[in-house]
Amino acid sequence: MDKDVELNAIAGMLGRLHKILGESDLGTYVVVKVRNQCDAVVRARFSDGPIAERNGELLLIRTVAPHARYFVDVGANVGAWAKSFLEAMALSGSGLLFEPSPETASRARVALRNYAPRIEVVEAAVGEESGKIRFFAEPQCGETSSVVSGFSHQSAVALNVRMTTLDREFEARAVEYVDVLKVDVEGFDLKVLKGAKHALKEGRIGIVQFEYNAPWAMAGSTLAEAISLLESCGYTVFLLKADGLHGLNYRPYGEYFGYSNYVAVSGKCNAMVAALIRDLM
Repeated sequence: MDKDVELNAIAGMLGRLHKILGESDLGTYVVVKVRNQCDAVVRARFSDGPIAERNGELLLIRTVAPHARYFVDVGANVGAWAKSFLEAMALSGSGLLFEPSPETASRARVALRNYAPRIEVVEAAVGEESGKIRFFAEPQCGETSSVVSGFSHQSAVALNVRMTTLDREFEARAVEYVDVLKVDVEGFDLKVLKGAKHALKEGRIGIVQFEYNAPWAMAGSTLAEAISLLESCGYTVFLLKADGLHGLNYRPYGEYFGYSNYVAVSGKCNAMVAALIRDLM
């Protein structure tokens, strides 16, 4: 049998199977259950969990912080990531932190008081435009507080907070270059990156780390759009895992909306992270 004829026959059989399963309540139910398990496998492949010591975040900090003079932490919470970065920086290094919740921003200032001359904590959300936005603040400075409605814990309190953009804040402070930008804002990460498009296009940010997770879907954001934006600005995008930075072929996997961290590296920083680069996922 000719190869093309054989392939067409197989395609036809699959099409008929799809129709049979799609017309069956039980068949569709089973397929959905199987799909959910397949999605869980993909999410597991791309995530080493949220603990910095185990998922590659601390490894990245130890690699890049000693060379950094200035960092920006968007979604700083109580300052744990910033503290780790400051500890690994030279004493002359400094940072800019953004946290929308007044209570959480206050706790970050207290936690980082020993670094007070070197840091600034800005009480504001960060996005694609300036203005006001509702922020859902969880009790006890919950780490899944977010501007994405419906994602945070039901105990979260809605606050009207100021929203700004990184381009606006960089201009106000005459920031020439940011060595590392970390973004962890529970679904609003792509909006933050879009609000820094001028700095990204001008190559004024060396390395970008951003979180990708379930609320991206609720915010109408996709990993594909984030990768496209960053690559158009000259960055190479990697998946951050426990053992380093993995190249990613997006097409076979598509959107999986599971917790993971991505790192975009500008050309001038390639040598700095070269020892961390691993195989393609």
